[in-house]
Amino acid sequence: MGGCSSGSCGSGCHPKIVCPCPEAGNPEIDSLEKVVNCYWQNHQSLAAEADYYESLEDLQTAIAEAADALDDENLGYDTPDAIPATSLTAARQALAAAESQLAACADFDALYQAIDSKLGQLSGLTPALVYLTAWRIGLQAGFAPTVIYLDAGAREGAAALVELEGDESRVDRDRLPPILRHPDLPVEDVQLCLAICKRQLQWLGSKSYEASSLDSPGMPGRTGGSGNA
Repeated sequence: MGGCSSGSCGSGCHPKIVCPCPEAGNPEIDSLEKVVNCYWQNHQSLAAEADYYESLEDLQTAIAEAADALDDENLGYDTPDAIPATSLTAARQALAAAESQLAACADFDALYQAIDSKLGQLSGLTPALVYLTAWRIGLQAGFAPTVIYLDAGAREGAAALVELEGDESRVDRDRLPPILRHPDLPVEDVQLCLAICKRQLQWLGSKSYEASSLDSPGMPGRTGGSGNA
């Protein structure tokens, strides 16, 4: 990538989309606060990405950079080339062809829906990656998400914390536990925490940890983690 994901923005960033916690659960991460803390320690690069994409001068460049970032996501998987080359090529072409449509979007929701319609069916592009692509491109236009998109990979994680209706496609942040409503935690981080850490959140739910562990009001710092989530 000619920009952020290759490290030229100085962040060395590309978030690891796969949670390293075992499906059976990580007993060292036994509260929601620890899950959020672990997520935050491993994904501070999003802040650097935000600065980079916000600095881009035009939408065409943002689209090209976001397409390049998808190439770099393969580096975050244990299996090389988890995203097929054909999908990466198709994504790049679809995003470039949709520039005028994306330019006409009035907010993040419209932008996300447009990008999801272009990329959502491509093999290897998970809902979380489609969301990240929309988030990256939206930053250049000054757009930011305001709700949690359940169909963008967050449904299972959110369902471990709150009761959801079967046909809900999004959830207001106000319905989530207090730590996930903390003003220092951006909406996109809440979204990706629910998506990436869903296995650990489900494990917490299956262990029926008392409400106090899910409602902790504290906000973990950006230094010093608690295991890996």
